[in-house]
Amino acid sequence: MVVGGHELATELKRRRIGRPTLVERCDRCGGTAWLPGDPSTVPASLLVLAAISLARR
Repeated sequence: MVVGGHELATELKRRRIGRPTLVERCDRCGGTAWLPGDPSTVPASLLVLAAISLARR
């Protein structure tokens, strides 16, 4: 599933994972990331990896 940075940041906030700066940078980016399913069911480690890849752009 392809998700936007804002959607990914929203899920990180909901689960309370990731550093605030990472979530903020992910929320502001205009990119997308691929996740192997719905963001609410994906393991936290994959969400954080996707957020890091978006924040690095």
